Amino acid sequence: MSDPNSRSPFIAATSFEIGEEPPTARTDPLAPAFASPFVRSYRVENESRVVDPEAEEYTAFLGELYDEELNEALFELAGEAAREFDGTASGEHGTVVTDRDEARHRLEARYAPLLRELEEAIDALADAAGDRPLQSLSEAEVEEALETYQRAVSVSPALEHLFGGIGKALKKAAHKAVGLAKRGVKAVARYTLGALLRRLKPVATALLKQALTAGLKWVPPEMRPYAEQLARRLPLLAETEESSATDDATGDVCRLQEEFDLRVAEAVFADSEAAMEFEASAYTRQAESPALWPDPVEELGRARERLVSRLAEAEDGEDVTPEVEAFLPAVLPLLRLGLKVTGGRAALAATLARFVTPLIGRFVGKTAAQPLSRALVEAGLRLVQLEVTPQDEQRATATAVAAVVEDTVRKVGALPERILAQEALLEGFVLEAFEQAAAGSLPQILTEETYLGRPELRQDLTLRGAWVALPLRGVKRYRKYTRMPWINLSPYQVAHIRTFRGLPLDSVLHQRLGLPPGSELRARVHLYEVLPGTSVAAIAQGDHGVPGLAGLDGSGRTQLHPLTPEAAGLLLGEPALGVATDPRHLASPRLLGVGQRLYHLEVANVPGPRMNPMAGGRSPARPSQATVTLRFPDDAVVAELYLSEADAQGMAARLRRAEPVGRVLAPLVPLVRQRVGAALDGHRLRLVHGSVLPRQVPAALRRVPAATVARLSRTVENGLVDGLGTVLKDHRDALLTATEAPVDGVTVRVSLGSPPVMSELRAALTHSPGTVRGAVLQGPSPNVTVVAGHGPE
Repeated sequence: MSDPNSRSPFIAATSFEIGEEPPTARTDPLAPAFASPFVRSYRVENESRVVDPEAEEYTAFLGELYDEELNEALFELAGEAAREFDGTASGEHGTVVTDRDEARHRLEARYAPLLRELEEAIDALADAAGDRPLQSLSEAEVEEALETYQRAVSVSPALEHLFGGIGKALKKAAHKAVGLAKRGVKAVARYTLGALLRRLKPVATALLKQALTAGLKWVPPEMRPYAEQLARRLPLLAETEESSATDDATGDVCRLQEEFDLRVAEAVFADSEAAMEFEASAYTRQAESPALWPDPVEELGRARERLVSRLAEAEDGEDVTPEVEAFLPAVLPLLRLGLKVTGGRAALAATLARFVTPLIGRFVGKTAAQPLSRALVEAGLRLVQLEVTPQDEQRATATAVAAVVEDTVRKVGALPERILAQEALLEGFVLEAFEQAAAGSLPQILTEETYLGRPELRQDLTLRGAWVALPLRGVKRYRKYTRMPWINLSPYQVAHIRTFRGLPLDSVLHQRLGLPPGSELRARVHLYEVLPGTSVAAIAQGDHGVPGLAGLDGSGRTQLHPLTPEAAGLLLGEPALGVATDPRHLASPRLLGVGQRLYHLEVANVPGPRMNPMAGGRSPARPSQATVTLRFPDDAVVAELYLSEADAQGMAARLRRAEPVGRVLAPLVPLVRQRVGAALDGHRLRLVHGSVLPRQVPAALRRVPAATVARLSRTVENGLVDGLGTVLKDHRDALLTATEAPVDGVTVRVSLGSPPVMSELRAALTHSPGTVRGAVLQGPSPNVTVVAGHGPE
């Protein structure tokens, strides 16, 4: 490698404004285009359709089973388990337990009453369902049997959220089983409804155990049994699924529901009772197995600490290439690499170590590290950790250098394989990635003249902070920006900043903090950067001294928001402090991306999140939001608008004052438009379709022409507005009764049967010609339902 000092200001001797001269010593990630597992079945040379009806029905049923609220319940349970493990690992609960197998057994003992309660609840549900054969039941009779039980059953608040999601899955399984039984094509034809529910009981309890285990380990992006089962059921899936490597930082707990749904579907669609028993037993054994999947995040944490220790101990001019080369194999497994050649990763690690080590030489060594150490202190190191020893400063400096190495490799890992395989090309990309990583991780150590010539190497003009990996002592969970400015936020700013799920920030702040709409905020901004294995709960727990962020109930996670360039610009006037974020990592705080940045607003005179009193104070109050379901089997669009407790009570107050219906409805129209738009961005959209799995919904939506999505949006908006108008005009008393119920908020559910836009959507998803309906938006009159709380599905 040629002399790097002539090519980057970060490694040039004249770059520092402080300190003495030491002794001499991104392209975008590959994103495969969406491809349905049935694409080849639909598209043959003569364009005729060759379809596997059972595979379509099976896939559509998986879409039917998918439930966002069950994901939320699993996420909360896994977060509780993680906090329990952190308490035992740190000795907070007495005996120190670091072995994860032992920790899991302790957790299962701790949650044994919850497991028993779940089993008893399903047994009671099965008893209520009775022993009538599925073949003799109608859909209405199944609904009545299960609804009667659900109204009567009482479960503890700790189980209520999870059991609600499992109960909905069991209900959908029962309805599907009735349909299959009447056709006499599957093993369920010989079952009673009660027997089917008992057969599904071990699958449900295994899900709870899987969620507890997920709190102890990073959930891999691809769970092998799940992938293999799907490949058997849907053979073409293996040819179209993305690589298992990922840039996800948080273990994807959503995968737990995917596998649970798969096991439920396998039981319902089983050809024999033996097959049904095998699937349930295999899933139960998997949940109870003492062997936990390998944890690359844990290994990365250990390798990072080893590298930091060696960098902190290194002498001036010492070659640390072996240490860097030993560190890189721990980074590579967490990258979206497409290397196909045997031994490709080992060769890449050696090449990258040879390129990267000279680039960090300017910061390695007792004397060489001093200028960087002083720069970190001047950038506010002591602001994020009040007690900082000289040893802490030394390790913080080494940690910053290790972060540059890690981020450089991560950026290089996103390159196409054709570049990774050619050293002549790779060297230049490594240098570019190094500069980006140094600019993003280190304080402003370059001369003002350098920054004027290379403005892209400076992330902000006013704050001049640095990103510090925390905690300073021990395995790092996240990075925090050393500057935490106080700012004033106008109502117009918070109305235009988007947080997770595409919601405007003002709706979240006003709802969850109990702030009056339109109020100006005085807040201190805390900035965070995500490391592999980090979750919002880990950040909230780790930075427990920040008001309104931490909490034993995990509620602090609702106060962390994505720091995109747009958000950073509106909040701080420094858009470069934000990072462009994959849409998958904006859909929910459950799934974060490596390098994603977040912020928390410490609002003056507000102690913390307002909890939902209707849920026993256990969960944060929900903001108003919409969910859209496209049901292709029955050609229907179902839109649900959940109105938060504050919005619902405001509407009820206007109704009680006998204000004109139009006056009550008008303020809701902009809310409907914004929330439907957020839902159709993929944040709260469900597709029940024979060629789209739940995880593929965002990619499937990208296949749909923009004009069709616009027509769908207007169709849903019109349907919801019409439905709200119908409720306000004709069902005023029912709406007021719903707002008085002892639950949080109200849900208006509108079902649009066969709207014209569905034919266009179907054509786009199945690669077949479609008919554009132009401006025709209105289908049949909407069927409207109002229920108290967040529901009904």
